[in-house]
Amino acid sequence: ARKRAPQGGDMGREEAKAQSKEAQQAKEKAAFEKKQAQRDKQWEVGAKDTSGDAAAAAKAAEAAARRAERKAIEEEEGAMGKSTKPKKKDDVKKGPTKAEKAQRALLAAQALEKAEKAAKKTPKKDAAPAAASGDVASASEGVGELTIS
Repeated sequence: ARKRAPQGGDMGREEAKAQSKEAQQAKEKAAFEKKQAQRDKQWEVGAKDTSGDAAAAAKAAEAAARRAERKAIEEEEGAMGKSTKPKKKDDVKKGPTKAEKAQRALLAAQALEKAEKAAKKTPKKDAAPAAASGDVASASEGVGELTIS
């Protein structure tokens, strides 16, 4: 690269360069001032004001306690109904379930079978002719079979 001697046209270039530099500095300064103004605005707003939060929470807790108390009283009064007996729950079933009934029937059949075996071991005078004819054996055959559906 050759170095040229300064000519009259070069002065315009330097002035343009200086003007461009000043314009860039002015632009940066304006951006900085804008950003600073936003920061100042945020600092003025400051942190969230939490002074009312504790009072609002206490008020909500009191309201919840009142609602719970009112609900308990209504349930108590509703449970009484027209008489002093508490209302029966719909989901509570009455009596034994099918499984309980089947279990009882099975236990009863086993107890009957056991009693019959004990009766066979100690034959009575009146039961001897009946045992010889086979009537007792045929009566006890159907007892042991129990189907649960």
